[in-house]
Amino acid sequence: PNRPEIHAGHRAVFDAIEQQLTGKTPHPYPPDWVAMKLLEGDTEITDLMRAALGSEWEPVAALLAQHDDAYLAVASGRYEWIGRMVRAAVVRPKLGQVTLTDRIDRLATHPLWGPLLLLAVLGLLFSLVFAVGSPIQVWLETYVVRAADWTRAVLSEQPQWLSGLLANGIITGVGTVLTLLPILILFFAALGLMEDIGYMARAAYVMDRYMHWMGLHGKSFLPLFLGFGCNVPALMGTRIIESPKGRLITLLVAPLMPCTARLSVVVLLAPVFFGPWAGLVILGLVGLSLSMLAVVGMGLHRLLFFQDTQTAFIMELPLYHVPDPRRIGMGVWQRVVDFLKGAGGVILVMSVILWWLSTYPGGNIESSYLATVGHWMTPLGKLMGLDWRMMVALLTSVVRKENTISTLAVLYGPGAGGTGLGDILGHHLSPVAALAFLAVQILFIPCMATVSTLRQETHSWSLTLLSVAFLFVISMGIGILIYQGAALLGWSV
Repeated sequence: PNRPEIHAGHRAVFDAIEQQLTGKTPHPYPPDWVAMKLLEGDTEITDLMRAALGSEWEPVAALLAQHDDAYLAVASGRYEWIGRMVRAAVVRPKLGQVTLTDRIDRLATHPLWGPLLLLAVLGLLFSLVFAVGSPIQVWLETYVVRAADWTRAVLSEQPQWLSGLLANGIITGVGTVLTLLPILILFFAALGLMEDIGYMARAAYVMDRYMHWMGLHGKSFLPLFLGFGCNVPALMGTRIIESPKGRLITLLVAPLMPCTARLSVVVLLAPVFFGPWAGLVILGLVGLSLSMLAVVGMGLHRLLFFQDTQTAFIMELPLYHVPDPRRIGMGVWQRVVDFLKGAGGVILVMSVILWWLSTYPGGNIESSYLATVGHWMTPLGKLMGLDWRMMVALLTSVVRKENTISTLAVLYGPGAGGTGLGDILGHHLSPVAALAFLAVQILFIPCMATVSTLRQETHSWSLTLLSVAFLFVISMGIGILIYQGAALLGWSV
């Protein structure tokens, strides 16, 4: 039936009362509904019908008096109807039946094996991302370089500022955006795949306790892990964090992750100064970066959540299911478009500004405004055993981290590339000064693409500039601490 019925034991009295009420109930009440309300003891309907029936109310009242327990029959009928509806609509699994999700989650959410499985899955996914994306990025970079060279050749008879603006400023800026796209697209696809399958929730669950040690959210692990590849997708990956404060903390600490560009500079220079100990030095620098991330995360957590009570991380673990390529593709498209709209323009503007600072007024980097800033920073550099050229190399790394090497090659003399550059740097820097420089390099202001993305994700220039200033101060502070600490210990500096 499409509605509850009175229990069979009182069906006869219900029919008798309904028959006596037929044609006598006030509009718009139907007789069967009024009969049911009278049997369940509804006082409002009882008073209404007593007034409406007058003398004809007595037979009805007599029937109700004889069956004063009828309200139990009404309730029983309703419960029977509810039971039938539930049995028809709900599929109950057999007791003891173990689903595929249960079997996978025994491993995926295990306190020990869960994090290890997560590291294996992420390592595989993002190794594929960078294995496939990096060659495409390098291929695009060659065309960006060719486009810049072609522009210089075509405009060779035009004013130098015009060819420099187009080749080194605009084309470089647009090229930076284009070369980031392959890795970004593949990263967003990998992230969407994990979300669509249902594994993202498990990853956040197993990492929550570890992230809370650093004052971060469980889902913070995923974007931070991506920071080893590139800080740009790491920042954009924070969109999976629902908590505004948790997302803000992750955004502010993500630039401390040692990306591949920073590591490439460290890996190239460490063997020059430390020889067979270079591997330990590199591991130590990565550990330094991660330690600073943890310390800063805990500090920001205490600052932003000072008066808050941190709640437990509670979430529903969805069932595993086959991913939908169309849904994943739409998510990738939306995220890429957001990146191009938000960060692309800022990258272009910053490229032009940095080109101008590194070119004018003398037409080359040695006599540029950027070099002037490097000379201004010489007193700071001396505290770390670094001259102005090393400081300029740090400043140019804001465009791209790899610029550190090319800038050092230009400033330390012609032909100073590869081994030659290593020999020259080995004569100019002591191992302690080199260690200070590498520590500053791995903690320094991130590249302009990361800064632009940070501005896009925080929607605040104030927070972005505050983050840049903080990274500048903390990196310089660590560099000075290393150099001056070694001097106090009597080591050769």
